[in-house]
Amino acid sequence: MYKIFYDNSQFVILVDGTQNTSGMIELDAERNYILTLLPIYDKTLFLPISSTAKIVGGKLICNIPNVKLDINMYYLIPKFAPYIPPSNPQVEMQREFGEHTITIYTDNIPKLLIENSSNFISVPIPEYPEKMQEAVLDSGVLFYILCPHYLCVVFYDYNDYSVLIDKECESYTFDDNGISFKISLADNQGRVYNCHLTFDGKEYTADNEYFDYTNKHHCHEKLIAYDFLQAILAEDYDYCKELLSPTCPQSIDDFMQMFEDLTDIIIPNCPINDNYMFLVFKENVKKCTYSIKENKLEKVNF
Repeated sequence: MYKIFYDNSQFVILVDGTQNTSGMIELDAERNYILTLLPIYDKTLFLPISSTAKIVGGKLICNIPNVKLDINMYYLIPKFAPYIPPSNPQVEMQREFGEHTITIYTDNIPKLLIENSSNFISVPIPEYPEKMQEAVLDSGVLFYILCPHYLCVVFYDYNDYSVLIDKECESYTFDDNGISFKISLADNQGRVYNCHLTFDGKEYTADNEYFDYTNKHHCHEKLIAYDFLQAILAEDYDYCKELLSPTCPQSIDDFMQMFEDLTDIIIPNCPINDNYMFLVFKENVKKCTYSIKENKLEKVNF
């Protein structure tokens, strides 16, 4: 027998048509099975995934992405594709700014369209704007699309359009020198990323960045590596330094290079060894091992 674990808060599984919701299925190594994953989402539709599953040469052969936890133990990490039902475009609002026309329309999802007689740009947006503004400068025209929790800034340099800011955030404010925004990362330490941007005539650049912590605490020893990697994902390198043991042979620069393409941390909902975790990179999934000494991270390896 082999065991396949999965996150039953995200999807259920049909094994040869029989539904399983427990978070783990046990399969006979001598048989082939058809697995169908049915995602559970309240607001967005995602397409189900199906694949055969069998053990060949001691390995799980399955088209659904997975990681091997132990002998005959696997964890599914599917990537569901969103289902976007077809619909006819519907204009929600439209404004004229000189030679430019700004249109907010729905074509399955909300979209922003800015156009003039010779150029246009289209940008998917997560919500509808409350206000749209422009600022005419010597170097070009800035268009501000102001939504409750989303800010889009498009620049027209008198030749073509380009997106300068495309940011979902908790809040944003304007001042005489630029724009400040806050992004809640909803991680273990309750990080809120704060950033101030200034415009140099062509683009916005960050001149001040820092983190607030709404749940800052010293983690249990078993969560230190997880806490460290969340800080890596947030690029909170000062916090990372606090978690490193004085005897750690790796520097922050080493870790920045090691985790350059890191996109996610997998925390399986099943019993696993407490000295490793699985990390999602742009191209693959890697098993990351680590050691803890006196509540500090001593070493990290793949």
